[in-house]
Amino acid sequence: MPTADEADARTDAPRVVRAAFWIWVLAGVLGVVGAVLFFALREEWARRQVELYPQLRSVDVEQTATGLSWWLLVGSIMFFGFFLLLAHQARRGVRKARTLLLVLGVFATLFEYAAGRVTVYGLASALSTIVAVGMLYSGSARRFYRHDGER
Repeated sequence: MPTADEADARTDAPRVVRAAFWIWVLAGVLGVVGAVLFFALREEWARRQVELYPQLRSVDVEQTATGLSWWLLVGSIMFFGFFLLLAHQARRGVRKARTLLLVLGVFATLFEYAAGRVTVYGLASALSTIVAVGMLYSGSARRFYRHDGER
């Protein structure tokens, strides 16, 4: 266990880790913005689906759009919260947070493509997530997360 002096002597996170934090924030914000826009435009989406697939009943498509929009909104907000929490911990040097961000990033990227929701915001969020994960596993970041038994 490090002493207080040793903990204070610890260097700040490298630039790549600090930048990755802000890219995680960007990925979360893009996901939430995309979900909010889908939520606001769900009737339009339902109308287009009925036009594209006339065999579908309008009532069923509207119910699906409503459920999907809530699912995407709540899910995006949850991912954003987890991104903030874990990216903050990763910026402090917690190795577990970096690993959890990798796993969460995979799930978030898959979430962006769930139910055919491939939008510009979803693609940008997924790309930001992939870039942020890559940054956390770059050379200088790996040295920052060296294994010393306490993290």
